Amino acid sequence: MSEPLAEAVALAVELGGRRILDGVSLLAEPGQVVAVVGPNGAGKTTLLRALAGLTGSTGGLRVAGRDPRTASALTNAGRRAYAAQKPACAWDFLVRDLGDIAGSPDAFAATLARLGLADLADRRLSALSGGEQKAAHLAMTFATLADPFGSVLLLDEPAASLDLTRRALVATEIRRFTQAGGAAVVATHDLGYARSADSVVVLAEGRLLAAGAPAAALTPDVLAATWGEAAPTGA
Repeated sequence: MSEPLAEAVALAVELGGRRILDGVSLLAEPGQVVAVVGPNGAGKTTLLRALAGLTGSTGGLRVAGRDPRTASALTNAGRRAYAAQKPACAWDFLVRDLGDIAGSPDAFAATLARLGLADLADRRLSALSGGEQKAAHLAMTFATLADPFGSVLLLDEPAASLDLTRRALVATEIRRFTQAGGAAVVATHDLGYARSADSVVVLAEGRLLAAGAPAAALTPDVLAATWGEAAPTGA
């Protein structure tokens, strides 16, 4: 049996004297997409940032064979990639420049084409729609791990602001990454997408409510306990 590519055991995060995550465990095997779901404020972004080593935490943690809290920034950058929900760039680059930033121009160009953005390569980021900017930054994230084998993608709401066609293309790209031997942990509000994942982690108020295969983790009882009267039923 292969080693997990992402593993958290009783992970906890405190920010400003407040416990944001409290004893959350997660496991992502090679080839797996793990969806992290929960209402706003559940701790999804904090969990991804902790997995990336960008937020201090306690508990057991290994990502791509290393503890990201003690590994060097260079080591972390070579084995895991984190994409924020709302990517920001201080400079108005040409889209093609993102490939140079990623360190893999050819991989970036190929991913850009698969996401239907090849014709935007010579435009500036400021000239793109919000969804196009998001997709271009996602292409850069994928390109930073041009060889997916043994690597981990950490994606925070990758489908946010994307149209239906590009959402499907991004979902295909995530699956392409995992089929090449990587793993992906994806925070999402889309329960339809979560049900297509290999495993689901359900958070509420920083605590783990359920984890496992989608059919086991997204039961009516879990949905009701997580979202209350607003629990989605047919998503």
